[in-house]
Amino acid sequence: MKLTKKLAATLLASAGLASALVPLAASSASAASQYGCSYPRVCVYGGTFASGTIIGWFQDNGYQNMPRSIQNDPDAVVNTRNDDSVWLIDTGANPDRYICIPAKTAANLGSYDHPEGGTWANKVDTINIFGDPDNGLCSGSNRVQQGTVPANWP
Repeated sequence: MKLTKKLAATLLASAGLASALVPLAASSASAASQYGCSYPRVCVYGGTFASGTIIGWFQDNGYQNMPRSIQNDPDAVVNTRNDDSVWLIDTGANPDRYICIPAKTAANLGSYDHPEGGTWANKVDTINIFGDPDNGLCSGSNRVQQGTVPANWP
């Protein structure tokens, strides 16, 4: 009888330990989320990524126009993707200008000078999320980079 009680107590203790570990295992899936932006999204913010509000998010690979309601509004961006870089594009410039955000990077657009004056804040209207075989880098670097593409690209 004592062995049965000890076995039952051990099993209950083990079950309790196992159930206590489940939330820890589940939380690792969201470890890539940051500043309220869930993995595998790219979020744009009104205000800074640390204290602003998410005004839009994107998840699908490819070139997409932002909804008109947020075009030219983003002040910051968070790329939670593990191995995909992102271009935020200003199609109002000629040629089109882009700022590349590497994988797992948050950036306040007001911290980057726009080639046509001012900063990148409130100047992006299109996004391109690169999928495989992208390595998550911008021109071979894990730093924010800028460039140009022909007008009306792609």
